[in-house]
Amino acid sequence: MPAFRKMLTLAAVSALAILPGVASAQQSACLTKVEARSLFGYALPQVISGTSKRCAQVLPSDSYLRNHGAELVARYTAQKSRYWPEAKIAFLKLGEGKDAQVGQFARNLPDESLRPLVDITVEGMVSQGLPLKSCDKVDLALDLLFPLPPENTAGLIALLIEVTSKADEVAPGKAKLGGFTLCKD
Repeated sequence: MPAFRKMLTLAAVSALAILPGVASAQQSACLTKVEARSLFGYALPQVISGTSKRCAQVLPSDSYLRNHGAELVARYTAQKSRYWPEAKIAFLKLGEGKDAQVGQFARNLPDESLRPLVDITVEGMVSQGLPLKSCDKVDLALDLLFPLPPENTAGLIALLIEVTSKADEVAPGKAKLGGFTLCKD
């Protein structure tokens, strides 16, 4: 069980580290559990796609991502639209926490412009920034998570952040993992 928790933590931290604005969001900005779950539910197809592109050079031909990555992206993409309303709020909070002007610019964009911008940014950041030494662990984590429905995977990542975060170190009622702050209810 500790190995599984460590892999989930690695997957969550990898996802967090590459989402725009997450790693450097201001401590005053926090996401609700629903916003965090929606953020992951929305962004996971791009995270997985970017990971597949990044890791193709180091993963063996029989790896999960090389054989099932496109299938997993398709499963998660089918759920994206239902996550968008809350995920948009989360992305805007994080973006404004990083840079108020960029956040305001993004807030004024219509969804049909903002969504592709978020998608391209997330996938590009993953495909360029994920450490290659993490590829085998992320591959294994995705293999273990594959049987779960997309909404359970997003919820599990949000729960993992809540459980493994440093509660009340940021401020009373908030939890933090890396630069990501989760509001306590």
